[in-house]
Amino acid sequence: MPTDKKRKNRKSKAQTDMPEAELATTSSLGDTEAVPSGAAQPNGHAIMTPVATAGRTYTVCIAVPGSVIDNTQTMELATAVAGQIARTAAIFKIDEVIVIDDAANREPGTVGAGAAFLARVLQFMETPQYLRRALIPMHADLRLAGTLPPLDAPHHMRATEWATYREGVVLSSVPGEGSLLNVGLDKDAYITQALRTNVRVTLQMGPQPTQMVLQQAGLGSGQQVLFGQLAKPSSPRETEGTYWGYTTRLATSLSQVFQDCPFEGTYDLTVGTSERGMVVPGPEYLQFPPFQHLLIGFGGPHGLEECVQQDPALQAMHQSPQPDKLFNLYCNTCPEQGSRTIRTEEAVLISLSYFQSAITRHTAVSNLKAAV
Repeated sequence: MPTDKKRKNRKSKAQTDMPEAELATTSSLGDTEAVPSGAAQPNGHAIMTPVATAGRTYTVCIAVPGSVIDNTQTMELATAVAGQIARTAAIFKIDEVIVIDDAANREPGTVGAGAAFLARVLQFMETPQYLRRALIPMHADLRLAGTLPPLDAPHHMRATEWATYREGVVLSSVPGEGSLLNVGLDKDAYITQALRTNVRVTLQMGPQPTQMVLQQAGLGSGQQVLFGQLAKPSSPRETEGTYWGYTTRLATSLSQVFQDCPFEGTYDLTVGTSERGMVVPGPEYLQFPPFQHLLIGFGGPHGLEECVQQDPALQAMHQSPQPDKLFNLYCNTCPEQGSRTIRTEEAVLISLSYFQSAITRHTAVSNLKAAV
């Protein structure tokens, strides 16, 4: 069994997010047949009627250091820590998890073993089970990942469930004819765009199944398929308010966390967590200013201060900034702690619980503004 020390000596590259499919022009659909409401669904699917809620346009993201894995002693503990962070992210509807590669004395162009390990497990956990074989390559870091409790997020649907949106992977495609996708059901899904194979996409399947007889010879004409349409990965969140998992991003330094924001604009509210941060009497007194993209940063065993020290860009400044100067807010979310130390995976759970009230109040205000 590889120990943490052995993992530290191994240089590895963490996989990045699956490429997002681009929309293409449509072609003929073939014969379609809508299944009427109340009729027997394919394979006995139970229609999941989502609760009518307002869409959510804002995002909540967290940044955690790879050193949280470097600080573990065994593969079992490292896997459990990564799994706990993944579960916490799903519970609190985190949209992006950034792994900060804060490994000391890392050679240029390499990725620290702890950061690579954490990124792999996070991606494995977020990927629906029926897509993992096609999208997640076998790797020693994932040897025990199958023993972790699943996220059980809304996009991790079972074969007997139906919802408006579903995740799929492209099985085959023919230019001018379209693509067939595995969406975890007894029938493949068909879209009119020809995409690269083994690409993960989000499909809009409609409120009820729409079956069709495939007429495209290159894809295997005559078979029964389900008709779907390409959608943005953010569509379930933006249109229905449905949580749709998180993306995983690897940042080579703390400064890169801010520089490579994938959302339009940037993180307009940043919050750092530290035992040296500002103490608020209670979460009910914490008020967030209006934001569109919230980023919450966490430090490793030696806090965010170590992330600053390991950042070449920040160290190159005339005077290296303190972490509290890098964030809009710098908070101590557990001032009355009984233990001398709080582990990063514990801090993530504690802090997201602490910030939940402020985020919920922000949600209520956003929904009210949208309704006006």
